Amino acid sequence: MLVLLIAGGFAAFKIYTGNYYAADDAAIADLAKELSDEVHTFEAPEGMVFLPQDQDYRAVIVFYPGAKVEYTAYSGLMYRLAERGYICLLPKMADNVALLSINAVDQLKAVRPEEPQSVENLDWYLAGHSLGGVAAAKYLKENWTPGTESGDHSGASYKGIILCASYPLESLADTDLRLLSILGSNDKVIKMDNYVAAKEKWPADATEYVIQGGIHSYFGNYGIQDGDGEPEITADEQLDETAEVIDDWIMGN
Repeated sequence: MLVLLIAGGFAAFKIYTGNYYAADDAAIADLAKELSDEVHTFEAPEGMVFLPQDQDYRAVIVFYPGAKVEYTAYSGLMYRLAERGYICLLPKMADNVALLSINAVDQLKAVRPEEPQSVENLDWYLAGHSLGGVAAAKYLKENWTPGTESGDHSGASYKGIILCASYPLESLADTDLRLLSILGSNDKVIKMDNYVAAKEKWPADATEYVIQGGIHSYFGNYGIQDGDGEPEITADEQLDETAEVIDDWIMGN
């Protein structure tokens, strides 16, 4: 009986995660073509890396996708950030659920170990959308070392966390991490009571930014999630604003 219950639960989980939001490949392909000279990419089974061309690197951003969203749907945001000088790592999550792949960044970095070593002098930021942000916060909490400026793990020093329509479940209040929270004003997916309560778990150096007219779904290119609000801006406009806000925050503008 126990075996049947486990098998049934596994099958139900696979059905649940198999019904995911697919990336808008056409929109991403158009942007990739437009930025082909400015951003180069390479892809592995563990995920994608976006490399700025012909400019100094500003920092490294690792982005954890939202749950039940094809990870390449966040390529649009990664291209926009890489265009501004950020090396972006976009890990692929098991069953499209970041909480099942908390250490996905380590697996992606291991594909080409010489790459992380070559930019270890840069600040590293962990980011995530929705449940991807929850997973990112959990990773930082587990790997942050008290008594250091920002924690250290696998040769990379994490300066902070960027949450897109997300909030931490573990407290980061006792860390020296920086935190940027970006939220769409028309987001109807995020549980606002939980979001507000989670502010107590933010570190002291925390910044909140609200995109007017933005929604939960427009942090990626995958359409609109069930139950989300009505957008008053386009997905491209929200992604452009998100990239600009992140850039300004990291650079201290």
